[in-house]
Amino acid sequence: MSSATMNNETASTQNGNANQALSDETVAQFLTSNPDFFHRNPTILAEMSLPHNSGNATSLIERQVAILRERGIQTRHKLGELIEAAKENDNLLNTTQSLVIDLINADSLNSICTLLQTELHKKFGVESASVTLITDTDTQSQYSIDADYYQDTSDAEQKISGIVNNNQSLCGSLRESEAEFIFTNTKYAIGSAAIASKKIERSSGSGSGSDIIVMLAVAHHNADHYNSDTGTLFLDYLCDILTALVQRQLS
Repeated sequence: MSSATMNNETASTQNGNANQALSDETVAQFLTSNPDFFHRNPTILAEMSLPHNSGNATSLIERQVAILRERGIQTRHKLGELIEAAKENDNLLNTTQSLVIDLINADSLNSICTLLQTELHKKFGVESASVTLITDTDTQSQYSIDADYYQDTSDAEQKISGIVNNNQSLCGSLRESEAEFIFTNTKYAIGSAAIASKKIERSSGSGSGSDIIVMLAVAHHNADHYNSDTGTLFLDYLCDILTALVQRQLS
């Protein structure tokens, strides 16, 4: 029987009854007529079970094949995960670039703060976001900083001194008084938060006046959402951008 004849018979059988499995005899006849089938389709072997007759003991060859098949499956899964992560990172990069351009084009301190807070909600899915400028009342008045984004330096030293005086970004749970001080307008409970802050020293080139601490914080109602294992690279990057734009507005 030729290969073409076999293919025609197979197609006819499938068209006649799509749910009927091929018989062992039909498959055997096909493979006999096409001895190079597995040579032309080597990937099929990785999905097949080929027991090796070795009595009651498991064949070493059979065991090796099983291990290789398992590793192949794991590799494909890992590759799929890497591809999905790459797509997510690509989308995050594009969204971040768009946000940065919009922030650069903002024309005031308040519009910068409003835009960043709003976009963190809308485009990045952040449950609670807070932009806070910590300085004295004279500086607030001088630059017309909206009350939604302003906190007094003395109050900050009393209520969140451990946060504002820390040189590194923080992730984890907050005391109730700290959460209320940082997230003044959120409608969600604060279970955990990630906080980045930078200090602008006015005496080093930004004109006269008091220093300003620029604080960017995000939060979630779940107490384990932000923890010690949470990466802060993205948050630190946005805080650096925010600080540079605030400093430009002050000069």
